[in-house]
Amino acid sequence: MTFEVIVIGTGAGGATVAREISKKDCKILILEKGKRHKTGTSINYLKNIPLDLKADLSDEGVDKYDFLEFPAELMYLEDVGGTTPVSLANACYTCSTCYSNSATKQFKIHDLDLFKELIDAGADLKVSPFPANLMGPATRKIVDAGESLGYFMEPMPKFIDFSKCGRCGLCIRGCKKGAKWDSTHFVNEAIDNGATLISDFTVTKITHENGKVTGVEGLFGDQTKIFGAKKVIIAAGALNTPIILKNSGIKENVGEGLFCDLFITVGGFLKDAKLNKEIPMGTKAEFGPYFLSPHFSTQIVSLLENKGFNANPEDIMGIMVKIADEANGKINSDRSVEKPLTERDIGLLKEGYEKSVEILVKAGVDLSSIVSTPIRGAHPGGTAAVGKVVDKNLETKIKGLFIADTSVIPQAPGRPPILTVTALAKRLAQIIGERIEIENIDQLTV
Repeated sequence: MTFEVIVIGTGAGGATVAREISKKDCKILILEKGKRHKTGTSINYLKNIPLDLKADLSDEGVDKYDFLEFPAELMYLEDVGGTTPVSLANACYTCSTCYSNSATKQFKIHDLDLFKELIDAGADLKVSPFPANLMGPATRKIVDAGESLGYFMEPMPKFIDFSKCGRCGLCIRGCKKGAKWDSTHFVNEAIDNGATLISDFTVTKITHENGKVTGVEGLFGDQTKIFGAKKVIIAAGALNTPIILKNSGIKENVGEGLFCDLFITVGGFLKDAKLNKEIPMGTKAEFGPYFLSPHFSTQIVSLLENKGFNANPEDIMGIMVKIADEANGKINSDRSVEKPLTERDIGLLKEGYEKSVEILVKAGVDLSSIVSTPIRGAHPGGTAAVGKVVDKNLETKIKGLFIADTSVIPQAPGRPPILTVTALAKRLAQIIGERIEIENIDQLTV
């Protein structure tokens, strides 16, 4: 069976491409490695893999900076919707006003301007700043403390329809009220427009002849299946996309340059703070290659217990420190991950930690209770970068094979990438749509 377009993956990139192209009269197949889960349950399927930091931290102040003491990990999800159902709905435009080496600036270097697409994506996802009237008292304390210390605290852009929001604070579990956007919405639109979705399908490689894509091969259960296609878009995520590319014969620079937008949560004890009951990450303070944002982490509870504090989740105040880490990691053929932690990365985490402690104590947190979570990554990217693996049209050296996920971002933006990937996918859908129209005209004139 041959399709006009096959899309691999249903995260922000794959779902957006499928939705946009499905508006045209062409045959589309969507392949997804994972399953479709009931809304509000995706958090139960979140996975973690070890991050080998390749660093000797013995002299880096482990006694003070406890985040250096724990093994690091990378979080990911392989299901319909990708990681979007468990996202905190942060819609950063990743522009140079926040960080000089932003994603949009990186793309402009490769003649890829996403201004229009970012605006369009923002409208589709109903992006708006976090409204002040929905700010809870714990977040307000953090904002007031930050501003009293001279830090500019601004609303976080969110892809939440606040008219539907129940203010439950459970964005990471998936929104049962339908207020938070996730890419299953676009998948459903694509299916309504005639696209076919096959889940539980593991793509192993892309088939091609004479430098041109011919289809996709993969496993459905224990059976090998092959689907023909004129065009293929890989949007399997920065961990899976390079494996598929290597299996398909594209190896140069593939799997290299991994970044993860490393982060820690710094927290402490404040009786009945109830940050866990508020909309997460409602505000942020920008500091170039990193930012701070109010964040509740369940890990803080057990860490406080280890320090002798009888803390409930309602007693936790926390701030996330997220950095633009160096793009120096790699995905090995066995899918293991190496991510060397550099002096620069450590310095940014320490700097963010110190500012977070300052804000938390100002907000009333007991200084002796301050702890921090292990280093984690949640936004892997860079493993099939534009300018190295794909061109400005997001096309690989195999004609008709494109990539639409965080793999193509060259360096860490240090900011949530969902809006950026959605914009990239919109641009790619336009490119593919124009090619389909030209090919259809050529066929009519033959």
